[in-house]
Amino acid sequence: MTVDPAPTPDSPQRFAEAFGDWTPRAVVFDCDGLLLDTESVWRATQDVVVAQHRAQLLPADDDALHGSTIEAAAEIIAARAEASTDVVLADLRSAFDEELRGGVRLMPGALEVLAAAGPRVPLACASNSWLAALEEKLGTAGIRDRFRALQASDTVERPKPAPDMYAAAARELGIDPADCLAFEDSGTGARAARDAGMRLIAIPTPGGGVPEADLVLESLLDPDLAAWITTW
Repeated sequence: MTVDPAPTPDSPQRFAEAFGDWTPRAVVFDCDGLLLDTESVWRATQDVVVAQHRAQLLPADDDALHGSTIEAAAEIIAARAEASTDVVLADLRSAFDEELRGGVRLMPGALEVLAAAGPRVPLACASNSWLAALEEKLGTAGIRDRFRALQASDTVERPKPAPDMYAAAARELGIDPADCLAFEDSGTGARAARDAGMRLIAIPTPGGGVPEADLVLESLLDPDLAAWITTW
């Protein structure tokens, strides 16, 4: 006979089932598509550069480009266009900067979760963006000061799906990865967080795959998430 774990005081049942009495001592967030609605900016950037170079992308390239670094995206587009990777990379950076000038929107619930979690535990952000772009995006969105640590594709040896930046974020916060909670929207990032030894909540991109995680939610606006954070 199995007995469902009882929720901790004021903790919703499904969080008790996923985490028991464990609570995080730090939280590491992905950025694009999780906190900021920059997936649309990134897709617009890719579309501009793909058209500029007349690249013929393959159906499998879409999954490879989601959650990838800008360097990996440049390699894929360059290969499909038979162009120089360095030239495509420069064009991607330029087009992305131009798209960002239109502003950055927060994902629904992002500000609420940061406001609720920040006073309780230290926060970090781990993104496959390069660091300067990550700083600019978070600053433009008005949430840079929420994070004690930032890790990006150019601050570690290997970007996601390698665990390097999640491990580096935990070190910078001074918290064991096993005591950290990660939030991710992509399979690439989810693998990185899991391999770093963190617990994971996934909020999949609509229409995308569902990453393996301790718990999968539809949105940061989930009321049970808000209730669980109050128990930390």
